[in-house]
Amino acid sequence: MKIRLLSGICYIALLVAFYCLKIFLPQPYGDFCFDGMLYVFGLIGTFEMLRAMGDRVTKKQCGIVYAFAALAIPASVLFEYWIGSGGGMLALCVCVLALSVALLSLLVVAHEETSLESLGVAFLSAVYPTLLLCVLALGNHAAPNSELASIGFDSRLFVLFVFIVSPCADSIAYVFGRFLKKYFPKKMAPKLSPNKTVIGGIGGLVGGMLGALVLFYVYNAALGDVYGVNSIDAAAVDNAQIWLPIYLIIGLLGAVATAFGDLVESCIKRKVGLKDMGNIMPGHGGVLDRLDGTMFASLITYVIFIILYAIF
Repeated sequence: MKIRLLSGICYIALLVAFYCLKIFLPQPYGDFCFDGMLYVFGLIGTFEMLRAMGDRVTKKQCGIVYAFAALAIPASVLFEYWIGSGGGMLALCVCVLALSVALLSLLVVAHEETSLESLGVAFLSAVYPTLLLCVLALGNHAAPNSELASIGFDSRLFVLFVFIVSPCADSIAYVFGRFLKKYFPKKMAPKLSPNKTVIGGIGGLVGGMLGALVLFYVYNAALGDVYGVNSIDAAAVDNAQIWLPIYLIIGLLGAVATAFGDLVESCIKRKVGLKDMGNIMPGHGGVLDRLDGTMFASLITYVIFIILYAIF
């Protein structure tokens, strides 16, 4: 338990340190520092994924997946910076297209050792985690218009949503499941994750919205005090009634995505016969064990931010 707590504290300290670099270093260097952390997560996660797949993928396929992991995040963030909004997604689409063509070409150039099953596993190993982390990296460069920028709906808030809502959902789900499962023992997905209960899932939804609620008041107060944005004080008292429900919706959907990501990870581990995807974080497992729900929460949060940017 002490080792688990210590490794968890180290993980949180790492996130806090890189978030501080993001907001206090001159831009774009602060954002690039946070991208660097995600890049390392992606490389380690890809290694964990391919190691878990074992001989289900060939060496040539592993090489292509590693190349995708090495290039996708840098290409996405650099094109987002050079071209502007949309450039990163364009670069990511090109990388995914190149990945697909390279993997399919093995059916011709390495026909004997390449099976359709191995192609599918290789593509899964590229999507999970690199493609999902690319979305998180793009959100790290989210740049709204002046109206949304005035209330802080930028990349700083995006990162906070992902790394606050998801852990809050996980934590409250654990508390609900641990102390209430004897009264509400119904399993959420007994074949995928026998320890997860419906009441724990409800706790996760509560935790996600609670995290979003706390973020709403703390973040807006910080905007007024630190960044000089009068979000909660005089100019936006009326706006608080509008944006608070949006925060709660993001918290709710982020919690749903977190639970779904946990189940995806559980399913993958059950398919390959592993308890943990790695051991880099004692008591927690590997990078993928820590980021499973977070990656899916980042996806839904990014989609919501894009919709908000399109509307306002």
